[in-house]
Amino acid sequence: MKKVVSFFAVAAALLIAGSAQAQLGINVGYAPETTTLTIGNTSTKSTDVMNGFFAGVNYNINVSGDLNFSVGLQARYSTNSSEDNLGTATRKITRTKISADIPLLFNYGIRVGNDARLSVFLGPTVSYALQGKIKTVVTGSIIGLNSSEETNMYGDKSDNSPLDIMGTAGLSFNFKGFRLYAGYRMGFMDLNKSDNVKTTAAGWFAGAGFVL
Repeated sequence: MKKVVSFFAVAAALLIAGSAQAQLGINVGYAPETTTLTIGNTSTKSTDVMNGFFAGVNYNINVSGDLNFSVGLQARYSTNSSEDNLGTATRKITRTKISADIPLLFNYGIRVGNDARLSVFLGPTVSYALQGKIKTVVTGSIIGLNSSEETNMYGDKSDNSPLDIMGTAGLSFNFKGFRLYAGYRMGFMDLNKSDNVKTTAAGWFAGAGFVL
């Protein structure tokens, strides 16, 4: 799998270096992610939703006519929290994750008037979790003791896998260098190393950006 990621990275770098028509863009947006956990061969499933925010850059390279290829690099911060009562105590669990995303997308557009362009985009996104933490805080216990524990989601003893390849599709609207876009991503990789558990990720996203 590392060879596949390296191939994508090298191919994208060669395309950028060899293109005189590459345009640099800056993007920010919102990208929540839902992970679905399936146990064994049964229909037992559970889902977990994390709010996500991203920022990054992309190069849009003309391939031919109205067909373009875009390669990007984004940093994404995801988080969620849950709280439950344990008798007299309260337990709060906060999950945070920082990921690097590399979208490799073909886009095809049509002009709308003189200054606007409507495009559809499609392709893979390589996503790698650089860091993940789970913080558990227990307060208000009957004996007056509070506790706080932090766990590495991708530590040596963890079953979580940081790498995902996500199918990505969506629409974008460009007007005089300003861009609005939205789409959906669906992960193809099993994010759990355990033989009896399968975890997959998916989610919609929306963003805005501009061309330098």
